[in-house]
Amino acid sequence: MMRIKILHLITHTSVGGSQDNTFCTCALHDRARYEVHLASHPGGPWAARARSSCDVFHALPSLVTPMSPGQDLRALLEIFRLLRREKFDLIHTHTAKAGFLGRLAAWLCRVPVIIHTYHAFPFHDFQPAWKRLVFLAMERIVQPMTGFCLTLSERQRQDAAGWGMLRLKNSEVVYSGIDFSKLDQAAAPEETRRLLGVPRGWQLVVTAARLDPAKAPLLLIDAFAQVVKAHPQTQLLIAGDGELRPQVERRIRDLKLEQHARLLGFRNDVPDLLRAADVFAFSSLSEAMGRAMIEAMLLGRAVVVPAIHGIPEIVRHGETGLLYEVGDVAALAANMTQLLHSPGQRAQLGEAARRLTRRLFDVREMVARIETVYARQLAARGLTLPPGLELVPRPDEEARLDAA
Repeated sequence: MMRIKILHLITHTSVGGSQDNTFCTCALHDRARYEVHLASHPGGPWAARARSSCDVFHALPSLVTPMSPGQDLRALLEIFRLLRREKFDLIHTHTAKAGFLGRLAAWLCRVPVIIHTYHAFPFHDFQPAWKRLVFLAMERIVQPMTGFCLTLSERQRQDAAGWGMLRLKNSEVVYSGIDFSKLDQAAAPEETRRLLGVPRGWQLVVTAARLDPAKAPLLLIDAFAQVVKAHPQTQLLIAGDGELRPQVERRIRDLKLEQHARLLGFRNDVPDLLRAADVFAFSSLSEAMGRAMIEAMLLGRAVVVPAIHGIPEIVRHGETGLLYEVGDVAALAANMTQLLHSPGQRAQLGEAARRLTRRLFDVREMVARIETVYARQLAARGLTLPPGLELVPRPDEEARLDAA
């Protein structure tokens, strides 16, 4: 039986929510219906995971994160040659650089179906204006080349439509799925704290994020310095690494937080860390939803997160977590302090968060919805669908049918 030949294209194989989402999707695609290829820069902590998630992995050495005209042109040629050689039925791009170059190359090669997922926007309000305009212009250039767009939240979808990055009729929200089984195997909090050497009786604030400007780790350090004044027996654990690590280390020293703030680097035991936490916190300036946040909520942890993009769809202030205005150090510190002081509120928020997220973020449901989008797009372009791949109405179409 002929299978649909698809390519997932992502910029790199570092540790992150976009990569986790993409590699889970590749791994769980129905192999009776799809031949799954994945292309990316070959280096990165999750390179082995990327290769094991697909049927065929294609290394793209020139596909790198920083903007570099020479490198980017070489990456475009690498992608173009790959598409011409393999003749994919469908390409699904992820992240900003791979999304722009991949959609452009796919359009030039006339790949029948071109789909892009906005895991996060490549720009935010805290960037220089010129950089935001460049990124927005790039997204608008490839918008007409894109057959369909997926977003991780309705707010993100509406914002992207307002900025001319997608068309509402050719887009859909698919929440980023999580493998519950891995979370539910997380170690007992006491064991994790013992292994990390956390002093007995101390409270833990945990975050998991890259140390880069969009995640604003310095903001979190500044806020935590205020928390320690009210709760001196508290540690902050940061799982992640990145370009800002030297600055973060310097800020920790300057604020005399060496006994309180710990950089753990990239970790493969993030569920263990989340389960051990009293509070989970994000300081991001740009975050479509926040995979680590969702994992913390799935484990019943109270979260303190910025009210940006799709986060307020899931974190309802005072019900399933606490929100603060993005960039507000004092508010972030106050919310963390409040939860550390109120174990009853932590438990109430965490349980409400767990109930909500367990309904919405099943990874197998995510992949099923993505494959439904594939089926509709393939059929619309006259491609023969594998047996058993049913055409399911879009969610808005289902609502209209129910109303009728």
